[in-house]
Amino acid sequence: MLSRYFKPALLRKIAAKAGTPAYVYSKPLFLKQIRTYKKAFRALDPLFCYAMKANSNGALCALAAAEGWGADVVSGGELYRALKAGFEPGRIIFSGVGKTPAELEYALRAGILFINAESMEEVLELECAAARLKVKAPLSLRINPDVDPHTHKFIATGLLGTKFGVSFEEARAIYRYAAASPHLRPAGAQFHIGSQVHSPRPYALAARKLAAFISGLAGEGIRLSYADVGGGWGVKEGGEMADPAALAKAVGPAFSGLGLKLLLEPGRSVAAPAGVLLSSVIYRKRGGGKNFIIADAAMNDLVRPALYGARHPAGLVGPGRGGTKRWDIVGPVCESGDFLAEGVALKEPSAGQLIVFYSAGAYGFSMSSQYNSRPRAPEVLITGPSSWRLVRRRETYKDLLAAEL
Repeated sequence: MLSRYFKPALLRKIAAKAGTPAYVYSKPLFLKQIRTYKKAFRALDPLFCYAMKANSNGALCALAAAEGWGADVVSGGELYRALKAGFEPGRIIFSGVGKTPAELEYALRAGILFINAESMEEVLELECAAARLKVKAPLSLRINPDVDPHTHKFIATGLLGTKFGVSFEEARAIYRYAAASPHLRPAGAQFHIGSQVHSPRPYALAARKLAAFISGLAGEGIRLSYADVGGGWGVKEGGEMADPAALAKAVGPAFSGLGLKLLLEPGRSVAAPAGVLLSSVIYRKRGGGKNFIIADAAMNDLVRPALYGARHPAGLVGPGRGGTKRWDIVGPVCESGDFLAEGVALKEPSAGQLIVFYSAGAYGFSMSSQYNSRPRAPEVLITGPSSWRLVRRRETYKDLLAAEL
C-alpha cells in the first residue's frame, strides 16, 4: 500500500506547517519507480525521457535528471522547465501536435535531441525554422500505428481518427522529403498508443509495425537512429506500477539487430504513486440519501475525477467515529461536478481531520487551476522518514491578480 510512504505523523506535521490542501510527494518512492524502470530495461540500454506533462515540478524533474534520464516536453514552457531542472539538451525530445514557429526555433536553438513532428505542415514549418537558423533540424515523426490500447477514450492516442500522429503511408512520404532537404535530418520514429495501458501486447504489436517500417526506410537509404515507443505503462490507482520487465520483453525483440537506440517516455507510472493530495474536512452533511464530506480541496486542485471519472483512493489520517458509511467527498467549488471521490467507505471524520487522496502525483497539480479564484496548493517533497521541504509555496490572493494589467 502507498500509505507506508506517507506516514500519518509526518502528514500532520506537513499540514500544520504548509496547510491544506497540499500536494505531498515522496522522494523515496519517485526514485524507486525510476530505478525499477532502469533495472527492467538494463539489457536494452534505452534513453528514458520523463514525460513532464505528468508532473513538471522542478524538484521532481531534478531527481529524474540526476538519474541520467532525459525529458519529453510538449510545450515551450515545458522545455524551459526541463532546461532549468538540469536535463541535458541532448536528452530532451519535443512532442505535441501544435508546436508554434517560436517553439520550434526555441527547441533548435537549445540543441535538443530531436523534434517529434505530427504533420506535414509542421515539418515544413520546422524546415523553415531550421533554414532561418542555418541548422539541420533533427526530425522524428509520431506515427499512428492504429493499435487499440484498451484504455479510456480520452487517453487512447494510437488509433486512426485521433488528432495524434501520421499514418505509415504519410510518414514514408515525409521521410523521403526530409532526406532530400538541406535543413532536415531524419533521426527517429515514435509511437505513443495512450496512457494507462496495462497489457504489453499493444506495445508488442505497435513495436513490430514500427520496426518493419524503419527497416523499409533503411532499404531506401533512409537510416534512422532512434525508435521511440512512447509511454503510458499503466499503474492502478492506489498502488505502485506493475514491473515494466514485461514491457521490456514486449518491445525489445522487435528492434533487435536494427542498430537503433530505444527511447521510452514514462511519466504517470513514475509520478502518480509518488504523490498524494492532502486535504482537511470542513463540514459533513446529509442530503438526498447521501452522506457528504465537504473538504477544503476541490476540482480546481484535482480535476481528474470530474474529467476522467478517475477513482483516487481516499483515507482518513487517524481514526474516524462510529461505524463505516459511504461518503461522497466534495469540494467548495460551485459545480455539481466538484467531487474528489464518490461512495467511499469511511468512518465519520471530525471537522478539521485530514484526508489523503492517493495516486495524485501525476496530472494533479499540473492540471490544477485558479477556478473560482482559488489559489493553487503548495507542493511538498518528503525527503526521509521524518523530513520534508516545501518545493512550491502556496499561492496567495495577490497571485490571483499578479498577471493582470
